[in-house]
Amino acid sequence: MMVAPKSQKIFPKKTKKLLLDVGAGEGEVTETFRKGGEFDVVVATEASAPMVKRLRQKKIDVVIESTDVTTVTDATIAAGVVCAEEFRGFDCVCLLNVLDRCDTPFMLLNELRALLNDDGGVLVLAVVVPFRPFVEDGQNHRVPKQKLGLDPNGNWETGVNAILETVLKPCGFALERVARVPYISEGDQKHGAYILDDAVFVLSKAKETTSG
Repeated sequence: MMVAPKSQKIFPKKTKKLLLDVGAGEGEVTETFRKGGEFDVVVATEASAPMVKRLRQKKIDVVIESTDVTTVTDATIAAGVVCAEEFRGFDCVCLLNVLDRCDTPFMLLNELRALLNDDGGVLVLAVVVPFRPFVEDGQNHRVPKQKLGLDPNGNWETGVNAILETVLKPCGFALERVARVPYISEGDQKHGAYILDDAVFVLSKAKETTSG
């Protein structure tokens, strides 16, 4: 669970229309973002069938049971919540505590960038810092196929700067703002829960520059 500041403090004023939440879980944070950002259409993706069922019980306009975000545009248009002629991408895409469990994080970030509206679209990205990724493979955990090359130790500020410089900027994002937010993670036999430090980035598409 991410304990976040009010959505109005995160979103640029232009963000009013289409929201995509990738890996939305039960949809509690999705609903918070919907209300705070005044979104007209909300799309959610989720891989877990029980979570998908819960999302569909809520007032989520489109729920996609998949980890493949390349299907999102077609599914959104097919659902009839926006017509193909009007669709210009999402005004906000949320990726909250998903990147460190993703097998191909660079690929996912590039795919999400392509889904953003060119006119003020933002990616809200939450990651635990220090960044310690693993992929759940059945009952086992393994390292992701794509490695981001980030130090699993060190302080929060150094970790945030490394994510920005070695991951986000090379993927074509520009930093609008960043916040330190507590994240309550599931515990184990020793502890009922862990309170970790999230970095919540608000990112826009970096402007392409041409030489000459």
